Amino acid sequence: MIRLQRIVTIAVLVIAPYTARAQARPPVDSQRAAGGVRLLQLLQGFQIASSPELASAINGLLMDDGAHMRMAPKRELAPGDSARAGEIVKTARAALEKYTDVKVAERDGYVRFLPWLEDQAIYHYNNIGNAMALLGAFDATRPVSLLYKKGDHGDLKLVGAMYNAPPNAMPADLDSRLPTSIAHWHEHVDFCAASPDSVRAGVVKADAATAAKWLKITTREECTAVGGRFVPRIFGWMAHVYLFAGDDPRTIWGDDHGSMDVHMHPDH
Repeated sequence: MIRLQRIVTIAVLVIAPYTARAQARPPVDSQRAAGGVRLLQLLQGFQIASSPELASAINGLLMDDGAHMRMAPKRELAPGDSARAGEIVKTARAALEKYTDVKVAERDGYVRFLPWLEDQAIYHYNNIGNAMALLGAFDATRPVSLLYKKGDHGDLKLVGAMYNAPPNAMPADLDSRLPTSIAHWHEHVDFCAASPDSVRAGVVKADAATAAKWLKITTREECTAVGGRFVPRIFGWMAHVYLFAGDDPRTIWGDDHGSMDVHMHPDH
């Protein structure tokens, strides 16, 4: 079993060396972007006994106003934005509709994220190959994640897809993928990881309560005070598009609710 605190520490070791380097480079830093994908691969495999407290902390990462969420700036709606957004939705729906059956998604390489965490607001089924591909050219038919919600009878309902962009992509780069006047691009920021020495020495426990406590730390000062390592951001830019949650653009692009979670359309 790969323990959570070791994984968070790996996040520091994989991503931190690229942080300063990325700030001085052109928008797409392939090394740092690949580091985020490697971290996703590692996180796919770890397990830990869950708890309501940990589930609440992790689901809180999906909130627009959550402490670990930073939204990209939005620009004013420009001529052609709505038409381009509509074409993206049309193209993606046609290609992804087959994944209404989650078994088909699994057959095609989509793997459930945090499978041990049963109570999730949104279930991400990640495709590592697509994550790598989307660091290059954008392809609406190859999302990094398929998004599912649990229905009343415990079955998984396909509601949308998640797309990604390199960690240091500029606003223009994000806009070239999904129009920033419409899409909600976001990144996950301000995490604290236990130091490698404390993990090796067993000083930091690897249980759900401890993991939830570390997820509550949001500043460099707090992190330093407990002997941790501050991680300014993990992964890269992401955007949820709720292709199958309804036909209203406000639902599809997440404008009719206050979080990255989606309110299911009554007929879905």
